[in-house]
Amino acid sequence: MFTIENENFRATINQTGAELQSVQNKKQDNYEYIWNDQSGKFWHRHSPILFPAAGRSNNDQYELNGKIYPMMQHGFARDYPWKVTNQTTEQITFELHENADSLKIYPFKFTLAVTYQLNDQGLNVSTKVTNNTEQEMPFALGFHPAFNTFTRSDGSFDDYSLTLEPVNGNIKFFAPGTAPFINGQIEDLKESDGNQIPLTHELLDDGFVLIANTEIDKSTLSTPNHERSVTIECGNFPYLNVWSQEHANAPFICVEPFAGLPDIESDQPTDWYHKKGNSIVKPNETTELHFQIDFK
Repeated sequence: MFTIENENFRATINQTGAELQSVQNKKQDNYEYIWNDQSGKFWHRHSPILFPAAGRSNNDQYELNGKIYPMMQHGFARDYPWKVTNQTTEQITFELHENADSLKIYPFKFTLAVTYQLNDQGLNVSTKVTNNTEQEMPFALGFHPAFNTFTRSDGSFDDYSLTLEPVNGNIKFFAPGTAPFINGQIEDLKESDGNQIPLTHELLDDGFVLIANTEIDKSTLSTPNHERSVTIECGNFPYLNVWSQEHANAPFICVEPFAGLPDIESDQPTDWYHKKGNSIVKPNETTELHFQIDFK
């Protein structure tokens, strides 16, 4: 484990998956914002990095230049050890490169670098995806942070809401297919109230809610019954996904910046060069994505 800290916050990151494990508020009794399933009853992850897929592929496969490759849900980056390339008191950078196993399912040489930087408001997360192969490289990238909800002993979080800013018109979402796929349509989220989404387990028990409003700059997870809140400043991530463990009354909510989308449900694999939501990096070029989490 690696720890960074400043006057306000302390963050811990696991070398496996470069996964954020903990963020504590040093000025508020070390209040813990990040989910940690100490009971073993629920979800064992905390904030995995999703690459080169964000979501599940049809039949756990995808197409590339007419060839079919296997791909597990959310890709493979969350399961490999990353290398620390730079660390200071308040900042740390991890890198992941291709290996013999990844090349069998994702035939690209790449560098994925993630930097966690603490500041006065919280944690800035910046990424660089570099294509080290002599052909265009498609990818999706997502972050999957889970935030604690401590207001009720039964795990209910129906006093929480997610406030989105700005929203042009109605809050829209990618209509679900059979979980965890989408069906290709965009619909109004009928449960929303203005620019707020009241959160309940019922809303999320059938799977994620993937917001389609790309104009959103930030989203705030809060409740009037607790003084702590979390705001995701989306940076240049175009989508936000909301998830909690289905049919479990788990006391956490994930608010996830996505640069990529799950597959549209089909019995055929999706061509990643033409998949909606994917980024394409030219040979020897780099794509940069960033977002900020403010903790109060």
